[in-house]
Amino acid sequence: MIHELTPRTRLDLPQITGRGAHALIWIYFVTISALALLSLDDVESATPVYISIALFASIWFVLTHDTRPRVGVGASIYVIVASIVAAAISSHNAMVGGFSQWYVGAGALAMFYLSLRRRNLLAWLGFAAIGGVVILWGLSTEDRLLEAILLVARQAPFVLVGSLFSLGMRRTRQRLDGIHSVETARAAAEAAALARTAERSRRLAGLDAAVGVQLQRIADGDELTDDDRAELLIAEARLRDSLRARQLDLPEIVAAVQRARRRGVTVVLLDDRYPLPLPIGALSTVTEAAVRILDETADGSVTIRLLPAGRALLATMVTDDEEYSRIEIPAP
Repeated sequence: MIHELTPRTRLDLPQITGRGAHALIWIYFVTISALALLSLDDVESATPVYISIALFASIWFVLTHDTRPRVGVGASIYVIVASIVAAAISSHNAMVGGFSQWYVGAGALAMFYLSLRRRNLLAWLGFAAIGGVVILWGLSTEDRLLEAILLVARQAPFVLVGSLFSLGMRRTRQRLDGIHSVETARAAAEAAALARTAERSRRLAGLDAAVGVQLQRIADGDELTDDDRAELLIAEARLRDSLRARQLDLPEIVAAVQRARRRGVTVVLLDDRYPLPLPIGALSTVTEAAVRILDETADGSVTIRLLPAGRALLATMVTDDEEYSRIEIPAP
């Protein structure tokens, strides 16, 4: 019975650099930009708002353009610097709280995304810098320090969640990789066991076909004749051929070898090419030549050898009876 191994698929974590994640990022950008534009009445000048929107557009472009699982250091530094600049030019521009301070949440989300992309340290450094800019603004204005502190504190959980989620994803990935390695090793062991079983069954079938009748007679206690012993020697040589010349273990060649040995011809089969297969179309040429030379040899010896790959010759066939002859089959 032939058992087929079902391919085992690897368990993967959801990708955060795919089209779905990028679509969410750009939807957020469009939403926050719309809120920023709707709150122009709450700022002193529209110019810093436009500049900040452009900066965050470049931030999302950089983050979505770098599709590596771990975002590059250069891209991370740019994201941090651009977020700090947006916070610096927008803090003094906001006359009241609310949506006019959208840039803090946008910067926190950028740091959140950095932490998801395995840049936890840079994300926290960036958020600390953004928070420092906002708190400095609170210190430099009258009665707005508490507002600045609360504004930063409300956004800190975003970066914290990103860091914890990134850490959890990393540990889960390691566990999945361990499970995958175990399953791969198990599948390889099963395949090797099946291959050994199949090879053992093939060998036993060959042994039974070669000497099964004679072995049964021996087991039954029958006396063997000289012809029986001669057949056992031929069968033993047949088994030896199947080990030393696997690619010549073909029904046509086996039958021709058996006929030659029964005539008293010494036959030696060698396969120095195994496990590399014969070139396409060469097998029939070798088979025809081997059968012909075996049937034409009346006595003496015949040596048929497949040469190693890379040689100019594919096989040689040598007969040594009344005359010495050698047939060479060139490699295609």
